[in-house]
Amino acid sequence: MAQRTILHIDFDAFFAAVEQREHPEYRGQPVIVGGTSHRGVVSTASYEAREFGIHSAMPMWEARRRCPRGIFLPVDGAAYGEYSRQAIQILSRYSPRLAPASIDEAYMDVTGSLRLFGGLEAICRGIKDEVREALGLTLSIGASPSRLVSKMARLFPLPVGTIPGVGGVMVGRLAQMGVTTIGGLARIPRMLLDRHFGKQGDYLWHASHARDDSDVPYYRPGENDRKQISREQTLARDTRDLSVLRRRLLGLVEDVGRQLRRRGQRANTITVKVKLSDFKLFTRSHSLDTPTELDEDIYATACDLLGVVKFGAQRARLIGVGVSGLTDGAGPGQLNLFSDDAERRTDLTRARDAIAERFGSSAITRAKLVREPEPDDEAGSDGERGLP
Repeated sequence: MAQRTILHIDFDAFFAAVEQREHPEYRGQPVIVGGTSHRGVVSTASYEAREFGIHSAMPMWEARRRCPRGIFLPVDGAAYGEYSRQAIQILSRYSPRLAPASIDEAYMDVTGSLRLFGGLEAICRGIKDEVREALGLTLSIGASPSRLVSKMARLFPLPVGTIPGVGGVMVGRLAQMGVTTIGGLARIPRMLLDRHFGKQGDYLWHASHARDDSDVPYYRPGENDRKQISREQTLARDTRDLSVLRRRLLGLVEDVGRQLRRRGQRANTITVKVKLSDFKLFTRSHSLDTPTELDEDIYATACDLLGVVKFGAQRARLIGVGVSGLTDGAGPGQLNLFSDDAERRTDLTRARDAIAERFGSSAITRAKLVREPEPDDEAGSDGERGLP
């Protein structure tokens, strides 16, 4: 049996690169994506920003301190999602075995494609050239017989935290055992890892020895990249004022709804996510009787879900909304289009989408989102439930 050739595709500074592609005036400038306030963390920094020591997951206040003249931008999930979708379409031309791992990375099994495209070097060069020409983005490619090694490359000198799935807690536990690198981890007996980490110990042993037999599945667009849409935002100030949280939800819902309609889909399930000041996370979901594509329906359900979150003495520091159980627009939701004022609401929503698509999302917005009061009270307020 021929040895497999698996590629790991990783787009370089993806969010920042998309912003520089969309806004030529940002090119060559330090671009930091993650938010415009001091709250939250850096999602992506351009290579110009990295020269100031800025990196992903850095607190935004620290990034501003290091690069006060940087261009600080909020996450534009809709734009990044569209670029990711187009990139995946390009990758799928080189192999049917393709697994998107996140918005900016994917695995490909090109074992059966090498001869067709002229070998490994040629297929990697072709992917890079086509993505750069079509999307103006650059990417890095790792190649090996396994997904794990393709992602990590030259394993032993790397920190243990480089292993996918090994977070800060496990890094700390390994450090207590004197293990900081993958090479050091590989020297730990398998039995000892099993004793300390249970099932995770088996994974650590296999990972440190570069043993990974998992396959790259066949790519099916209808299943792989159309399952859910979600947006979230870290608040400028912690609050439990429901009127403020509902306004934040409204902006997120509009983004989610626009992306849903752009895909020609409807949602069956609405989910609201709230992270509190103590970092406790609440998620609440509700399945609709009829799938919807309308902001009003998504927002009304999201507000209901927000209302059952138990804040206690805590406040919200992050809020998010997502839709899942997605169906094509020709599904059963069409039956309700002409009930009540649904037809009018659908026409109005699509007209707003057309304006935003042509002139940008800021060209048309709800009055309530133009200017928001700062969160200000301890007890919170009931606010209004209807869509403004």
